[in-house]
Amino acid sequence: MCSQTRPIQSIAFKDAIGKIQLKMKTTLARVLPILFLCVSASAVTAGDFESAILSPSSLTLQINVPADRFLIIRNFTQEGGSTRGFVTVNTTSGKANVLTAAIVDPTNTTPLEVINNVVVAGPAGVTVTCPSDATDCFISYRKGSD
Repeated sequence: MCSQTRPIQSIAFKDAIGKIQLKMKTTLARVLPILFLCVSASAVTAGDFESAILSPSSLTLQINVPADRFLIIRNFTQEGGSTRGFVTVNTTSGKANVLTAAIVDPTNTTPLEVINNVVVAGPAGVTVTCPSDATDCFISYRKGSD
């Protein structure tokens, strides 16, 4: 009698293992694509913009924009000071100041200034300057391809 119960237990055990393996495979098949989408979405949306903090004592920030690229400046602000920081674009046809920093002062009760976006087509050299009377300047930008 004992020899007959072991094969039955063995068959039942193998059945249980098979069901667990099947359940794990289907769960993994459902979870894996969702996990992949979550990971890839965060990598795509966060990597485009670069930011820099300039202090008055630091050198200016130089950004080179090649011929087949463009530059979008999304934000340029400075904390404190009365002289504004500025962004200068130098191309083969000339040089011009294209953007001044919006002054952010937490003690001031006046409304915040509008922060404009600027697009610079290459080839160009872009220089960002922080004035000596400001605490810090902050810029965020993205380089794109045509």
